[in-house]
Amino acid sequence: MDALGGGLKRLAEDQIPGVSDAKKTKLSDNSQPSRVLHVRSLPAATTEFEVAALAAPFGRVTNIMLLRQRNQALMELEDEAIAATCCNYYNYTPAMIRGQTVQLQHSRHTELLLSPSNNATGGAAQATPGTDGPNVLHILIDNMIYPVTLDVLHTIFSKYGTVLRIITFTKNGQFQALVELSDSHSASTAKLALDGQNIYDRCCTMRIDSSKLATLTVNSNTDRQRDYTKPDVSDNVTTVRPVLLGGGSAATAASIAGLPGMPAGMTALQNLMAGNGALGAMSGANMAGLGGMSTASPVLLVSNLNDETVSPQDLFILFGVYGDVQRVKILFNKKDTALIQFATGQQSQTAQRHLHRVTFQTKVMHVTTSKHNSVAMPNEDQDATLTKDFTDSPLHRYKQSGSHNLQNIYPPSPSLHLSNIPASITQDELERLFLLISPSLVTFKWITNQRSEEPAKVDRRMALVQLPSTELAIQALVMLHNHKFEEKRYLRVSFAKNATVQ
Repeated sequence: MDALGGGLKRLAEDQIPGVSDAKKTKLSDNSQPSRVLHVRSLPAATTEFEVAALAAPFGRVTNIMLLRQRNQALMELEDEAIAATCCNYYNYTPAMIRGQTVQLQHSRHTELLLSPSNNATGGAAQATPGTDGPNVLHILIDNMIYPVTLDVLHTIFSKYGTVLRIITFTKNGQFQALVELSDSHSASTAKLALDGQNIYDRCCTMRIDSSKLATLTVNSNTDRQRDYTKPDVSDNVTTVRPVLLGGGSAATAASIAGLPGMPAGMTALQNLMAGNGALGAMSGANMAGLGGMSTASPVLLVSNLNDETVSPQDLFILFGVYGDVQRVKILFNKKDTALIQFATGQQSQTAQRHLHRVTFQTKVMHVTTSKHNSVAMPNEDQDATLTKDFTDSPLHRYKQSGSHNLQNIYPPSPSLHLSNIPASITQDELERLFLLISPSLVTFKWITNQRSEEPAKVDRRMALVQLPSTELAIQALVMLHNHKFEEKRYLRVSFAKNATVQ
């Protein structure tokens, strides 16, 4: 019966109208995943954009075809890695549209070529937004009962791409905002997914249009405007770092938590979560963390790893830059995927924000929140080398409450910050370490702490080094962090504040 059911599913997909037989390639059951996903069990009247929203956080959707009579759809993504990550994620977390669970699986077609006959057969072809449109969105907030801060807006829109700048203002008595994203695809996807959605339950409705502005100009960072590409430009606020997904910031907590009339247990973006889609599926826990109202899962699902070189220790060192990693588990049947457990949900979301789509060991990682709250250790009959417990590791960077390291968390860049360097170590010795990894160094610079007017007293326990690329810097950090110089003296490596060493 199962075989018959599987055959009927394949037959139904093979007979989808509008897909060119000359151009499509059928995949055998044992072939590699396709970049075309088959979506089933859709609610009636589901739109193309609701289907596209499922995959939007993972990457670009290039084509969509709705099969309304069958309550199904075909969705083509930019490449197979993105499709595999999307499909793999929804194997762990149910995909939902309008409160109804839908199923995703790889299609037997490698590409989706649509013909004009689709419109006559009930299918609707819809390409995703192009790449030549505006990057700036204009947002009006209707029925504004609770405050909408820069951090709230940044958290919402950063799920669809990199937010560069935000300006908020009040005009004609209505709160408005301009949000600039890094590319037009991200802006268009955010507009389609968020227009008409409520930030809070039954209030703070977003009305979103494309702005005619090509870019935004922020002269100084304040509580009304912020340039996230230049976090140190004339700061007029306590902190101008982007909000950490799932953790919120002090400003967000102050503006949301404990507001008069705020219903008990109110969750930010509750309506978005109820409608699910991509934002709900991936970020229900993340967004609920605004203002400390709830906690995101401490476990991340990391896919598209280099299964030939990656190890639990590598992932522990890299992800440990952003939080105290407790356990790492590389999946036995899918060694390009791992589960990483942090001490807190806030730490996991910090790591997700900084490491999603970062190239590590020649592969672009995809980092999402797991539905699991912990990582189990293997049974005696399982491969113990793929799962490591780091709970008691001395390499945790944030085990002390109020650690100074919390003030120095930066995204991956070509520049590294070195500390805990013994006085006996010379510049040549340090450079030789890095030249084992990189064919050359761009810049080396000591960070001197002049405690005395005598040159001999210059303290050189820290340095900055710039490598030719971010990927090489990541490799150097993984290989050289905790490098032993002498007894009880180990090198500490982290990403530097600035991408270039001046």
